[in-house]
Amino acid sequence: MNGKVQKEAESHIKEASSQVGSNIATLPSWKDRFLTRKKIYILTMVGVVVLALGLGLGIGLTQAAAHCTHPKPASASTPSPSVSSTASIIQPSVGTTWDYPLGFSLATSNANKSTIFYPVDLENTSADTIAKLKSAGHTVICYFSAGSVEDYREDAGDFPSVAIGNTLDGWPDEKWLDIRNSQVREVMATRIASAASKGCVGVDPDNIDGYTNKPGFALTEDDTVDYVQYLAETAHAAGLGYGLKNAGAIVDRVVDVAQWAINEECAEYNECADWSPFVKAGKPVFHVEYVDDDDATSVSASKLSKACAASGQSGFSTIVKHYTLDNWVIYC
Repeated sequence: MNGKVQKEAESHIKEASSQVGSNIATLPSWKDRFLTRKKIYILTMVGVVVLALGLGLGIGLTQAAAHCTHPKPASASTPSPSVSSTASIIQPSVGTTWDYPLGFSLATSNANKSTIFYPVDLENTSADTIAKLKSAGHTVICYFSAGSVEDYREDAGDFPSVAIGNTLDGWPDEKWLDIRNSQVREVMATRIASAASKGCVGVDPDNIDGYTNKPGFALTEDDTVDYVQYLAETAHAAGLGYGLKNAGAIVDRVVDVAQWAINEECAEYNECADWSPFVKAGKPVFHVEYVDDDDATSVSASKLSKACAASGQSGFSTIVKHYTLDNWVIYC
């Protein structure tokens, strides 16, 4: 090899060596490769965790949304929502003693200590009086007329004229109401709320059987059953017991929603058997018969026998009173 060729060869060898050295210098070391792989592994695991959390949260939110949008339907036996559970609603026992003192102001001073069950006038009896009677061991419920408007009541003006009908026979200041009317029912709901706030443990809504009279409206038995159910549900929602007043023809249809019944003169009209479903259900029938003479101080043996031992009357809590419902009573 001549000198020129040798020099050119040596030059190419140096160039190649320099290039190889440069390439080797730029290759990552084993340490760098290890750190890179570690970073990739960490980032991958973080991604997996984030993805899992995202999926879990999404599923949870979906299930929660489904639960809120489609609540589980209540069974037919589920009770309607109420302020107080049905367990707290009073249920008097069959044979409970009672009196009907609507013609005078009842107080602890004139109440019979052995008499348990007392209906009192809702509007005319104070919360203080009710509290004292209860403290003395009496069960106090609030009376009001649910099927008529009495001109002298404070809320008489709350009834719409379209819902006011004919005058009750023998009661010139009292007119029948259309019990189907929503405003009438609102007034009754307010009265029930007032009974609860005063401390009564139940209500005695009167005159619910307008359909058997001449109320001025085409009321039916079904209307009365619906109204009784409305009054009972409203009372129960307020934590109060409900009692059926008269209306013997619908006893079988409403005995399940009432805690007791109050009947006037079933012995006089031979209707006491109509009320026996209450006693069979373990619920009292508070029964009153009247004497014609409001000044009477005694009752004849025949009247007492008829009042206290009428057919179908077994188990009733029976008393005899004046029509004025004053503080005179005879217990059977």
